[in-house]
Amino acid sequence: MSSFKSLRKRVETAITRLALRWVPRWKRTTVLRTARILGRIGYTLPTALRRVGLTNLDLVYGDTKSKQEKRAILREAFQTATLVFLDIFWFAEQTRERIESLVTFDPLLDELFQRKAHMCITAHLGNWELLGHAVSIRGNPLSSVAAPLVNPAVDEYLARIRVVSGQIIIPRDGAIRGMLRTLKEDGKIGLLLDQNTRPREGGIFVDFFGLPVPISDAGAVLALKTNADVLFGFCIPKWDGTYYVHSCPKLVPGDVAGDTKNEQVFNLTQAIAASIEQAIRAHPTAWLWMYKRWKHVPPDRPMSDYPYYAKAPR
Repeated sequence: MSSFKSLRKRVETAITRLALRWVPRWKRTTVLRTARILGRIGYTLPTALRRVGLTNLDLVYGDTKSKQEKRAILREAFQTATLVFLDIFWFAEQTRERIESLVTFDPLLDELFQRKAHMCITAHLGNWELLGHAVSIRGNPLSSVAAPLVNPAVDEYLARIRVVSGQIIIPRDGAIRGMLRTLKEDGKIGLLLDQNTRPREGGIFVDFFGLPVPISDAGAVLALKTNADVLFGFCIPKWDGTYYVHSCPKLVPGDVAGDTKNEQVFNLTQAIAASIEQAIRAHPTAWLWMYKRWKHVPPDRPMSDYPYYAKAPR
């Protein structure tokens, strides 16, 4: 390991320890003020993240929004991302009390709290970490697969925080078997499905804001195999420091068209991507625009259709 990487890991671990010690003691107004100041600073700096964010906004909105509107969206997206980071630590203490007073749910999600198997889909929209806590606190613990972080020490701290509300973390090795077992026992599986999953790792290309992107087919495969309805939840921050868990209509596996299993998996995955897109359009300032979502190009599409950061297909 290089001396720089070693130093970076030590710094990350030190920041995590300090955050766990001090952030839970802050008043809610202090958390909000800090997130807005740091987020604005992060947006102002001419970093690669800002360039990616503005490029993604140009791709999605084109001339339908002005440069000023796109910049305003990205500035607030930086503030949202900073709030998500701080709230990981702030909700680590007095978790139940704080969630019960600050998080409310869309009535469309009443079904989520019934004893029934569900695929629960979210995205990097709002506070996805808090969403798992909020659902589990209500008595229906989510089971999810968490990819390990590069820094083992920080990963260990976050793992402890994630289970404080009763969430269940399924080991990555043998994850599919674990998720199937959970669904067959009328449990809830939580999946983040707006990130890049290469085809060799189970991703399939579906339309997302007008361009094909690879998305994991795990949600569709598991839902079709177990006949579990697909529910959506997005924990959207409000300006006063509270959160509202927004939803959109559920997807029922039995309603999915397709003459073959592969067609059904594709169609359900496309429907999942469309629902995520709908939620992002409804709450654009809450999405992680700084992520290289259009990184992978399908073999039959020209590179010129994709952003500067895209990679040529292999």
